[in-house]
Amino acid sequence: RSIQAGEIDLAYQPIVRLSDKRIAGFEALARWDHPRFGRLNPQEFIEIAEENGLIVEIGLLALDKATRQLAIWQKTVGADRELFTSVNISSRQLLRHDLVNDVKSVLTRNGLEGRALKLELTESIVMENPEHAAKILEKVRETGASLALDDFGTGYSSLSYLQRFPFDTVKIDKSFVHNNGSGNKPVILRSIIGLAHDLGMDVVAEGAESDRDAAELAKLGCEFAQGYYFGRPMSADEAHRLLAYNANTRH
Repeated sequence: RSIQAGEIDLAYQPIVRLSDKRIAGFEALARWDHPRFGRLNPQEFIEIAEENGLIVEIGLLALDKATRQLAIWQKTVGADRELFTSVNISSRQLLRHDLVNDVKSVLTRNGLEGRALKLELTESIVMENPEHAAKILEKVRETGASLALDDFGTGYSSLSYLQRFPFDTVKIDKSFVHNNGSGNKPVILRSIIGLAHDLGMDVVAEGAESDRDAAELAKLGCEFAQGYYFGRPMSADEAHRLLAYNANTRH
């Protein structure tokens, strides 16, 4: 009912290029504007959607809304840069044979080049059926879309499988960005960033919450960051205004 009523919406969190502090893209995050309980975050409804199969429909909705919004931004406030949007993909979407056609469809319908869309997948999702996932991801790459391995470092086999799948981007989990008091944070971050670069991938660090975080990540060679320091998840209108401001600001 909520899908039919248009209650599922997207919030957009900025992903910033650390070299010049300009917005490179956004991660699209599902939100449910429930008539009784108010705005619900994904952790409050995604598991239910996965159990009853509606996650595929929500995933398609997110793909279409995010790419449609990106096309608007590219034509208005983002014409001078190659903005991208990141959309999270569920295991049910990945293991359906239609994912490749879904990606082709939203790109064509919204007049976007493939590299404008980045699909984010966690290690646990691709590991449900590694052989099949690898084949599907290769076909997705042929559309021109990019692939990001999300929450890197939280799984049990990230290192051994990182070369197996055609990822373009590694997203470092926020637990590696925040200082846990052990003093090992720069060493671990440097290792992950170096590994990704050796494999030809760029790096997005999640959980940047201060100028110090941003400066340290840039010093370690990390290309992109997202976190509350750069902006919380926001509405499409708020993101539009931020893009317009960002475009007129020189860092």
